[in-house]
Amino acid sequence: MSQPPRGMVQLVDRLNAGAAWLARWSVLLMLAIGIWNVIGRYLGSAIGVNLSSNGLIEAQWYLFDLIFLLGLGWTLQKDGHVRVDVLQSRWSERRRQRQELRGIFVLLLPFAFGVMAIAIDPALQSWSIGELSPDPGGLPRTWVKSLIPLGFLLLGLQGIAEVLRLIRAPRKDKTEPPTAEETHNRGPAL
Repeated sequence: MSQPPRGMVQLVDRLNAGAAWLARWSVLLMLAIGIWNVIGRYLGSAIGVNLSSNGLIEAQWYLFDLIFLLGLGWTLQKDGHVRVDVLQSRWSERRRQRQELRGIFVLLLPFAFGVMAIAIDPALQSWSIGELSPDPGGLPRTWVKSLIPLGFLLLGLQGIAEVLRLIRAPRKDKTEPPTAEETHNRGPAL
């Protein structure tokens, strides 16, 4: 009975790892376009030729959106989200796991699937009208609007995978607070 959830967890982990791979390469592309936009602006004004365009500027924005939205689930998978860890550092492992489950059920999943549900209709409308940028030479808006529900779907699925991972985690009845090394390995904390 534990096999299907384990397979589902691995599938979601692979999906988010693939999305993160795409996001990582998008960072390089975004930087290259940004460098060209800066060089093109100054070089173009020096030689009297427009070497940049609204399409290139929007491409930078769209790539940033892709990086952020497709990185949400992977960041959760790697426990890279910033936490306010004032109390958690003193809690036992079991109490931290219970609190993590509560946070996922009460905050993460409703938010992720709520944003996804709200964003689906505008994305579909954008596709139905073939929405374009209002700026001359701009890019279609359909793809970037589709990234919103996709990114939050991946985040919600990763939240479910984390729930399954926490439920399967071995229960430790440690009453003492975690060591400094355990606290350090949990990820960024404020």
